[in-house]
Amino acid sequence: MDKAKLLSGSSLFCDLSYAELTELATQTELRSLRAKQMVVVQGSVGDEMFAVLHGRLKVVRSSDEGKEATICILEAGEMFGEIAMLDGGLRTATVETLEPCELLVLRRDVVMQHLERHPKVMHQMIAALCQRLRNVDDFLQDTLFLNLPQRLGKTLKQLANQHGINDENGVLIDLKLTQQELANMVGSSRESVNKQLSAWMEYGWVQMDMGFIRLVQMDQLPGHPYFH
Repeated sequence: MDKAKLLSGSSLFCDLSYAELTELATQTELRSLRAKQMVVVQGSVGDEMFAVLHGRLKVVRSSDEGKEATICILEAGEMFGEIAMLDGGLRTATVETLEPCELLVLRRDVVMQHLERHPKVMHQMIAALCQRLRNVDDFLQDTLFLNLPQRLGKTLKQLANQHGINDENGVLIDLKLTQQELANMVGSSRESVNKQLSAWMEYGWVQMDMGFIRLVQMDQLPGHPYFH
C-alpha cells in the first residue's frame, strides 16, 4: 500500500511533495478497525493523531452525568486527535468508528518535526483547528437558539449535503445512524427525535429505507443546510 499517496489525500499534508510524503509515510502506522470501535476516549492521555483513509467516525462529547453530544462526523481525508497530541493534555472527545475504518497513526514526535520543517503544514493544521472550533460554535449556537424541528432539519440537510445519494425518490443519506445517535447530534432525546421524524414521515417529507433516512421533500424541512 502506498502510504505516501494516501497521505496526499489528507487536507493537512496535501501540499507536501511526494518525496516529503514518502519520508513522512515511513514513520506512520496503518491501523484497521471494525465498526463501533473506540479509537480515542475523552479524558485519556494521547500522543498520537490520526488521518482517516477509509470509513467514517463520529466525534462525541460526554458529560459527567453520562449525556452525550455528537459534534461531527469524520470521513476520508480528515484528521483528528491533534489537540491532545499538540498540547500534551487530555483527549477532549471520544471518537468511535461508524463502519470499518482504516487510519494512519502519526506520533507526536514525528508530527512536531514536520511542523518545524514545513511551515505550510503548520498553516494547514491551524486552519483545520479553526474550522473545528467554528463547527463547535455552530453546534452551540444551534442548541441555544433553534428549536428541535429546526435543529433536526438542519442536521438532516447537512448530512444529505455530505453523504447524500440523489435518485428519483429524493436524497438518501448514505449513513446508518440510530435514532439515539441522531438525537445526540441535535442535542435532544431519542423519543423527541422519533416523534418529529414520525410527523415528517406522515407529511411525506422523509422516509425510512432499511435503516437509512431518505429526504423526499428536503425543501419542506426547517433549518438551513451547511455548505463547506
